[in-house]
This record gives sequence, C-alpha cells and structure tokens, in this order.
Amino acid sequence: MASAKRVLLKLSGEWFAGKKEKGFDEKMFERISSAIDFTKQKKIQLGIVLGGGNIFRGRDLKDIKIDRVSADYIGMLSTIMNGIALSNFLREKGHSNKLFSSFAIGNFVQAYNTEDALNALMNEKVVLLVGGIGNPLFTTDSTASIRANELEVDFMLKATNVNGVYDIDPKENPKAKKFENLTFDDAINQNLQVMDQTALCFCRDNNLQVRVFNADEKDGFEKAISGDEIGTLLKN
Repeated sequence: MASAKRVLLKLSGEWFAGKKEKGFDEKMFERISSAIDFTKQKKIQLGIVLGGGNIFRGRDLKDIKIDRVSADYIGMLSTIMNGIALSNFLREKGHSNKLFSSFAIGNFVQAYNTEDALNALMNEKVVLLVGGIGNPLFTTDSTASIRANELEVDFMLKATNVNGVYDIDPKENPKAKKFENLTFDDAINQNLQVMDQTALCFCRDNNLQVRVFNADEKDGFEKAISGDEIGTLLKN
C-alpha cells in the first residue's frame, strides 16, 4: 500500500480510555496529536471516525432490558462526547479541526455534510466524525466504511489493540495465525470479526482497502498512515 493524500482512521472509544476501563486517558489524546503532526508534515488529509465505548456500550444496558435501538442512540451520544473532548484537546494543541455529527446537537456540533467535510479536509483541517450514521443497528465500523467512500479517501485504517487480523483470538491462543493480507470475502466467510459484516461487504463492494493495525505499537499510527506493511491489509 503506497502513501496517500487522504486517509480515514477509525478509532474505538475503548482506545481513548487507555489503561482505564472508562473515561479518557490523556496519553491517548497526546498520541493522536502526534499522529496529526505527522500527517501535517506529509501533507496528508485526515478524517477520524470515533467510537464511544469508553463512555457507553449497548451491552451495558442488557441486564436492565433496555432495547437495542435505545441503547444504540445512547451509544451515538457517547461518540459525540468523545468528539467534543478530542476537538477541544486538538485545538489547544494547535490542530485546526472540524467536528461533524450525523445529526446536529444544539448549535455547537454541526450536522455532517459531505461537501462541508471535504472542504474542511482540503483546508487542512482534521475532520472528526461522530454520531455513527444517525441510525440504530449500525456500528461505527459501518460508519467508517461509508464516510471513507463519501470522502474519497485513498485507504481506511482501523486501529485496534492487536497487530492485525488472526484466525482465532491471539490473546486466548498463542498458536493463532496472523494474516498479512486478507480478502474481504475470506474475512466474511470465516467470520473473523475484524469488522461487522455490513462494513466488510461495503468495503468490498466499493473496493476500499483497509489496514488493521495495533494502535499501541510504537509509531503505529505513523507507519499505518504512511502505508507501511504493518498489521493486516484487507482488500479484494
């Protein structure tokens, strides 16, 4: 995978919590800021889709019988909280950015519009994308795959806490096999859980390459953004 001019990064909410179970870890925000410094040096436009698992996950309400639709709406609001926090942090670091939600929140979070987001990218602003796609029953992986195509990125990055895609969970089985390259069809047929099936199908059908990498690896963001062969490359 060669270097790119425009990249979309999917960050899980859990990653923001760092070693904490919930909330924010400033070290993780600092790492994003450093990665953005790198994109500026390389003149790479960057969009970031944020999850909300550090604040709330739908399964947290399972025991009190909150339905999936309502839980997903709460999850969308969690991603918006992350976006507001990250946007403010980046601004304090001197990183111009634009926060877009799939739906407007009062007068302080703009509703997503593809043209506005593209203009922000071309004006060298980091684009933060929150609120999922605005509908329940879809994951933020699906959101990332849709936004990546709308914003015409060169490739998509999915930051995880393992160094790629494996046939089984490497944390539970040391004999797990890592894939250096993997087709979307193989990921779907083997039910590898790297992304939800909707996101995998959407990336496949739109010929969008996705690199899955370990966000905790030293210089992991910089390597992935540069197109280095780390983690696992998903493609047709």
